Amino acid sequence: MASLVVITVIAIGLGWMLSRVLTERMLQREAEVTMHFVNNVLATDGTWAFFRRPDDNLLRAEFLQSMRHIVTMRESVRGNAYDTRGHVLWSTDEELTGQVFDHNTELAMALQGEMVVEADETEPGQFSKAEHQGLVRRGAFFVEAYFPVRDPQNGAVLGVIEIYKIPEKLSSDIHQGLRQLWLACFGGAVLLFAVLYWIVARADRLITEQQHRLTDAQRTASTVELASAVAHSLRNPLASIRSAAELLQEGPGRPEDVRELSGDMIESVDRANRWITELVHVAQAPQLHPESLDLVALVQTCLQEMASELARRGIRLSVEPSGALPVLAHSATLRQALLSIIANAAEAMPQGGRLEVGWSRSEGLTGVSLSDTGVGLSPEAQSRLFQPFASNKVGGLGMGLALVKRMVEQWRGELLVTPAQPRGTRVDIRLPAPPGNVN
Repeated sequence: MASLVVITVIAIGLGWMLSRVLTERMLQREAEVTMHFVNNVLATDGTWAFFRRPDDNLLRAEFLQSMRHIVTMRESVRGNAYDTRGHVLWSTDEELTGQVFDHNTELAMALQGEMVVEADETEPGQFSKAEHQGLVRRGAFFVEAYFPVRDPQNGAVLGVIEIYKIPEKLSSDIHQGLRQLWLACFGGAVLLFAVLYWIVARADRLITEQQHRLTDAQRTASTVELASAVAHSLRNPLASIRSAAELLQEGPGRPEDVRELSGDMIESVDRANRWITELVHVAQAPQLHPESLDLVALVQTCLQEMASELARRGIRLSVEPSGALPVLAHSATLRQALLSIIANAAEAMPQGGRLEVGWSRSEGLTGVSLSDTGVGLSPEAQSRLFQPFASNKVGGLGMGLALVKRMVEQWRGELLVTPAQPRGTRVDIRLPAPPGNVN
């Protein structure tokens, strides 16, 4: 609101200043044209000499003839001629001839050799100067111009010609120009306010987005540190579990089912230990440089590793055929991300379902999509997708998604999570292709 008031005040001030400049410039130009015309007439017929010899009847007759041509100019209503003492030598109003009007500042300036233009608006019958008395007013706007008459030989001021006009056409032009000027000022003020409002709104939006990103980055950094600490803490109990399973498996006289369960325990511990190692790599992701790898081969490896879990949950797997798709990423961290997404998809389908894997290549990015037929995304879950410490298993999305997004963006890739059709959730990971492999 304050900015609108300031802009309005500036626009009004600028409009007022420009309107004065426009009016004065138009009046000045009109007066210059008239002055040149008067001086050319007096110089052509030599009647300028009347100001030197006002008692010369022949010169007076010629001067009066010239002045008749001058005062017949369009919109002129009175003309006066003054000598250097300020006496009226001639006037279209004969009653003014011979008179002297005191306190005429404009006449004094003109006698000093300066052209003077005055414009005003008065009510009919109200006159600010004595020499205005007796004028027949045809409008409220008048222009009064004083032109010094100079000796063509030495340039000395011989007298002054005063032309009094009621310029209806000039007045109309001035008012039209002022209307356009004020409209331009108003339009400029509106445009300036709109532009400034857009700039401020955009800056506020960018700052808000940066604040959100900074908050997410801080949360993700805390998550990575926590994950790394938890990973290191889990190694010792996992090692104890694996040792106990080995003892159960290797002891004499153990039933076959105990040996089989012990083997499963050892395999699960090894897999968990491998995941923990890769989770530690996530914390080191900023220092890990991406390398060229085959996305298809890596996804198939992750699916094989999760095959028993998917089969146990009754989840059917559908993989779109494809040749090798090279991408730039870090193998261990991308593998951890894919395993996290597949595991979450499996948890979203506890009663079984279908997991579809597809591929894409566009705009320099190569991607893999994983679509499940789980319960899908609730509005609340969708709004909290990438927030660390906001785990929500609805739709198969949990804590790992924030870490996945962080890693993919570090590789200049994209992570998209959208509802699948007709139900479920679709996760797309798009990664840059190595140089020489960009379509």
